[in-house]
Amino acid sequence: MFSRLLALMLFAPLLAQAACTRPLRVPFEDWRPYSFMADGRHTGLETELLAAVAKEAGCRVSYVREVPRNRRLPLLLAGELDLLIAATPVPEPGAWYTRPYRDEMLGVFMRADDARMEARSLDELLRARLRLVTHRGPASVPIINDFKARGLLTWFEEYAKGVQLMQLGRGDVLLGDSVAIAFAARAADVPLIELPITLLRDPVTYKLSRKSLTEADLRAFNRAIQRLEASGELQRIRARWLGAAPAKR
Repeated sequence: MFSRLLALMLFAPLLAQAACTRPLRVPFEDWRPYSFMADGRHTGLETELLAAVAKEAGCRVSYVREVPRNRRLPLLLAGELDLLIAATPVPEPGAWYTRPYRDEMLGVFMRADDARMEARSLDELLRARLRLVTHRGPASVPIINDFKARGLLTWFEEYAKGVQLMQLGRGDVLLGDSVAIAFAARAADVPLIELPITLLRDPVTYKLSRKSLTEADLRAFNRAIQRLEASGELQRIRARWLGAAPAKR
């Protein structure tokens, strides 16, 4: 009896640290090069990063398809989803944020055959009345509203479409996620030049549901990210997907 009690006491700390008692439900998004389907399997920068972190944390991932973007946060807070990728930490009582695992960067691009300006700010581009093409994601950049007010703004949903608009001459300047633009431009063989305009370079994290997960899960993810950064594995994955950056002015 005593030996059994002793064994339970010794095993108790391990139980307290147990994480991911079932596969993590993560919404799938076709967002190249971060997440997409190829040859019937999930792939992409975010997909590989999450696979590595989840495995290191002792977890598995189960992708949930066709979850509208505006429903993802409510479902996470309700415990019907477990994790959101590429989250910027903001006060949110229903969620935890892990350690950062990569940087998010916004860039400004022009066609290589039309990069006629040495602009250092979006204000200069606005004063020159250049037409701006942008993803709805960076809408928080205030000056975008000024382009819209002057009839100089075109939205797009997918980065391949944004690059196509530039190729067709529907815009003069392309603003958005630097990695996604570079990937789409290489895929379409459209030479772009990145202008020396600093907009955003922020670390992003995983957002975990407090409703469906535990602090043990959060600790497991944080330790996994820390170990994989120390070993260089996350950097190797990032480098493999980011490839060569577009030329800069």
